[in-house]
Amino acid sequence: MGRMGIRIVPVTTLDPAQAELAQAWNEATIVSTAATMGEDHDARSLASHRVREESPNWDHRYLAAIDDEARVVASAALALPLRDNLQLALFRIDVLPERRRHGIGTTLLEHLTQLARDAGRTSLAAETAYPKDGTDPGEAFARRNGFDLAQTNHRNDLDVTAYAWEKRSETAEYAIETSTDDTLDEWLLDRAILQQRMSTDAPIGELDLEEEDWDAERLRGERQASRKSGRRVIESVARHLATDHLVAFTQLQVPTAEPELAYQHDTIVLREHRGHGLGAALKVANLRALRAEFPQTRTVRTWNAVENAPMIAVNEALGHRTTAIEREWQKRLA
Repeated sequence: MGRMGIRIVPVTTLDPAQAELAQAWNEATIVSTAATMGEDHDARSLASHRVREESPNWDHRYLAAIDDEARVVASAALALPLRDNLQLALFRIDVLPERRRHGIGTTLLEHLTQLARDAGRTSLAAETAYPKDGTDPGEAFARRNGFDLAQTNHRNDLDVTAYAWEKRSETAEYAIETSTDDTLDEWLLDRAILQQRMSTDAPIGELDLEEEDWDAERLRGERQASRKSGRRVIESVARHLATDHLVAFTQLQVPTAEPELAYQHDTIVLREHRGHGLGAALKVANLRALRAEFPQTRTVRTWNAVENAPMIAVNEALGHRTTAIEREWQKRLA
């Protein structure tokens, strides 16, 4: 037993014997997130957590805080990269609104910190989020526990029903190619380079992040994981005609169970090919494919670091508007 009769127990989404506990654990995450963000939240589904737990590139560990009535009153997750960024541990803590400010979050953080130390990690990081006109409910907890603000992102939404995207802006030097449900095999080698550059070229603020390690096989694994988690993928790439190499890409993911909201994932244009309107051209191509394949989608959601002015300008030109703020917190472990 911990504070006030609270037990901290490990949870696995992969064990059928823990199916009921895993469901209660995930429900605590959703309820806690909705208490801050309302119904317009981005908490993951249980199926998504299950796929993440199967990943060979990450060690995902889940904890539940259970009270003396056998009720899950808080959830926690720890993500440890296994292929790169071996100094890093990412975590999330969600406490039911009526059980907050009673030390449960602190107890979970103590457990997560020890797990991170035992894994040899030296940086602990987490996200907080709140509506655009609100205040960050996690800031006091983060600062009290020694975390510093490392980066701020805007969550930006686009009403895809209210825009025509009549113009395309690529030049004669490039060709835009689009695929639904597959990162095409013939793309994989170049896409792996682009994905690796995403980890070095995108703004990271003060976050303790290192270059990621990507190859074709890892991309195939990500492709399969998206399918298993119930998401369909639309991806567009820009091919430099003179060299026949891909020099930019963007990706959208659409949950099949709730296709009304699509999620914008990574977008990158290699530095040496910027200034040709490729970012806008790629996004327009993806949005056109989205409208054709998923007419029920109403909104596309993306996140942008506040220092990423070029991508923010592209998104604002398309019609994205800020709906929430996300902040990245970091603590160096002694």
